[in-house]
Amino acid sequence: MSEPAVHRTVIIDESFRVHHLLDRESVLGPVMLSPLLIYLVALIGLPLVFVFIYAFSDATTGSDSFGFVGLQTFQTTLEDPVFRIALRNTVVFTVLAQLVVIVLATVLGFVLSADFRGKWFVRFLILLPWTTPVALSALAWLWMLDSLFSPFNWILGNLHVVDQGTPVAWLGQDSLAVGSVIALQAWRTLPLAAVILMAGLTSIPPELTSRLRSTARGSGAASSTSRCPCWRRS
Repeated sequence: MSEPAVHRTVIIDESFRVHHLLDRESVLGPVMLSPLLIYLVALIGLPLVFVFIYAFSDATTGSDSFGFVGLQTFQTTLEDPVFRIALRNTVVFTVLAQLVVIVLATVLGFVLSADFRGKWFVRFLILLPWTTPVALSALAWLWMLDSLFSPFNWILGNLHVVDQGTPVAWLGQDSLAVGSVIALQAWRTLPLAAVILMAGLTSIPPELTSRLRSTARGSGAASSTSRCPCWRRS
């Protein structure tokens, strides 16, 4: 006589099902990336879309009117003399500041990558401007560029470069103001650029450096080709 069939009920825990689902790369990857994607869309994507929408509209601050005007906003802006001056100053500021940073960072990169006594202290001093908070740096430079209390005026006065009774208005003249802002920007970004170049130079194996120097000896290009293979390839 045959035995009756036994029906077994298997209860699967919901936590086990979720855990098994998260073990799949196709599910775990999107789940882990979803917070970053939400952050990028909310703080970068949506504002970028609104920028393009407002650029082709007549929307202004404090007004409820909104209408698309095409390229009229750009035409009005390009015809504004204040915008042209601001654009020229921006180009001059950017180009000159980057040139100063590239030249000085290259020099500092070679100096900091050399082996000398006290190099760690020198590297610490070079990194100070980059680690200083922006607000504190702004207050310090605002004091140093002040026409009455500037230490630069005191130094120049004692060196008899300028008269002590006629201080230099660093932020009161166009050329001096542009130069001061360029110097401030270069002072702020120079440490990071110098450290990046120093890291690239110190990553070159010493064997490769000595070999390139021996092969390039007598050609006058040993210093540049042995320490910067990327320049040599270019």
